[in-house]
Amino acid sequence: MPSSSYNTRACAHRGDSYCAPENTLPAFELALAKGAAQVEFDVRATRDGELVVIHDRTVDRTTDGTGEVSALTLSELRSLDAGAWKDPHYAGTRIPLLAEVLSLMRPGVLVNCQLYVGPEHVEQVIGRIRAHGLLGQAFLACGAAQMTEARRVEPRLRVCNLEGQRGPDSDYPQRVIASGAQFIQLCGWADCMADVVKELHDHGITVNFFGTEDPVLMRRLIEAGVDYVLTDHLDLMHAVMQEYGIAPTPVG
Repeated sequence: MPSSSYNTRACAHRGDSYCAPENTLPAFELALAKGAAQVEFDVRATRDGELVVIHDRTVDRTTDGTGEVSALTLSELRSLDAGAWKDPHYAGTRIPLLAEVLSLMRPGVLVNCQLYVGPEHVEQVIGRIRAHGLLGQAFLACGAAQMTEARRVEPRLRVCNLEGQRGPDSDYPQRVIASGAQFIQLCGWADCMADVVKELHDHGITVNFFGTEDPVLMRRLIEAGVDYVLTDHLDLMHAVMQEYGIAPTPVG
């Protein structure tokens, strides 16, 4: 397997979430230290309009609290323990601000910001990205309404079109091409992945795949030419990449 033939890289889904509590600073620090080429995280807004990084609509699963993120103030969210559920070692870990996560990012790492906020918060998100000098590294993974607002606010910022990603129709790749988005996030499509990837690459679209911890599927995705595989098991993805002569992203 000549190394020049394969270029797939790992995207750390919610950070190094296999080893550390998802969507927390320790998870992102580990992912970067291990050479993740792309880091994915989820953005929500608090009741008082602050941007935080957490996936679920509620805090119940990943903290010692209860309630919807949008119904809690930043102060209330920051009082919760977001690490002990994973391992006592991480007790006291807090839900991070978007700004804190962005401040960790290093040159050369793609920053995948998945939006769970409405269009009214898009300008605020972009402001944080711009303030951290990440316009060239970051992209927004979002639906059509957020994408439209992002293009109005900052046309230079790239987008990943998630509109209809999980829908039953088969024209998601074609609709992403037509939308002018720079990224796609395929979910499924394994049986015809190589053909789909070629079509997307022919239109200049970077292909993310969501997501897997299965080494057999990881190999199929590498051989199909997928650009980035979102995974909760970064170490495993890096090990499979090394079978194909692909090294993790250099740290530093």
